[in-house]
Amino acid sequence: MLETIDGRDVIYIITGLALFGLSLQPALQRFRIFNLPFFYVLAGAFLAGLGMPIVNPLAGGWQAGVIERASELIVIISLAVAGLAIDTRAGWRSWNPTWRLLAICMPLTLLGVTALGVSWLGLTLPGALLLAAVLAPTDPVLARSVQVSPPGQDEAPMEVALTAEAGLNDGLAFPFVYFAIHAATLGAATMIEGEAWLWSWLGFDVLYRVAAGIVAGYGVGWLLSTVTFSPIGDGSQGAWNAVVVILASTLLSYGVAEAVDGYGFLAVFFAARAGRSTPRHPDHDGYEKYVHHGAEQLEAILLAILLLWLGTFIGAGTLFDVTWRDVGFALALVFVLRPLAGYVALIGHRCNPEERRSVAFFGIRGMGSIFYIAYAQTHAEFTDIETLWRIVGVTILVSIVVHGYAANVLLQGEDLIDAHPEKDRP
Repeated sequence: MLETIDGRDVIYIITGLALFGLSLQPALQRFRIFNLPFFYVLAGAFLAGLGMPIVNPLAGGWQAGVIERASELIVIISLAVAGLAIDTRAGWRSWNPTWRLLAICMPLTLLGVTALGVSWLGLTLPGALLLAAVLAPTDPVLARSVQVSPPGQDEAPMEVALTAEAGLNDGLAFPFVYFAIHAATLGAATMIEGEAWLWSWLGFDVLYRVAAGIVAGYGVGWLLSTVTFSPIGDGSQGAWNAVVVILASTLLSYGVAEAVDGYGFLAVFFAARAGRSTPRHPDHDGYEKYVHHGAEQLEAILLAILLLWLGTFIGAGTLFDVTWRDVGFALALVFVLRPLAGYVALIGHRCNPEERRSVAFFGIRGMGSIFYIAYAQTHAEFTDIETLWRIVGVTILVSIVVHGYAANVLLQGEDLIDAHPEKDRP
């Protein structure tokens, strides 16, 4: 019988077991030793040790493309989940911690990682810039344990800050990915000598792409939600197709934004926010819960598969050449650089020191970083790409272990804030 088992059979079996394992999460998450992402990465590393073939993005070609598209898909689903989950309306005061994290914490992290990349890790300037763009954003996928609950439940302002930050900074990191691509394509010396690239980057990669992503996303989200809550829409027909609706909104907003050269990540988040703010009949209240649950299920399926892949990628030898400098950098980013940048960003904001430390600390790195480095690899040639993959792999692994267990120990059964001030709800 064993002779009839081929690689396809093994993949089906492993995938089935991985997906079934997700159903045990609600029962097991009460144990502080439980860290689902870490266990799945370990399982993937074990499979690699048994000789299971892997998809290796370092090989380039279709393998890099597969990882780019798979990580792209899970990130856009996660951004839709984040956009749907937040009940608090966006505003200067209600989302003030988020604006601080985006405007202060993220630039400080970008500068810090770039400096460490050149001085500590010995990377080229394009490589250091790419590393900064890859690792600056808080991941919307693996940060779920410290974000807001499903729609309609109490949410703390600092939970909103982490969720909205993860929803927005993935899209805002893209200009700096393009900055690194420009550096790799033109060369650092050419970039310094000329000015044309700078105006092109500021005008197109920053201003136009961000604006196009926001407008396209909000427009698609408003249109689809208007139809959904019309007499012929799913909101009026029993919500039987909630998963189809969120998948359609996610793919349409992403596709439309990318078609006009906007940032699709921003579009997906704003499409979800537009859906939450669309006026509706009282009978439609609660529809977003069905949509959110469906999106979470899709996200969990993709996450299980990608975590297994990450484990096989690591277990197949990616970290065999890891140096103490790589590990030191990962620890510095997780324990020093991001927490310090986040703490500085929240100085002056009305919150207690414990809240400030929690938000500053939980800058989780994950699947978004994988997408960005895979995207950059397929769009420019970086001489130190293997080193970058190794450093990113180490950093994600450290983040999974440290932030996963820290969330269990520090946040289990507790909110990031004791008092929940009144907030506007859509």
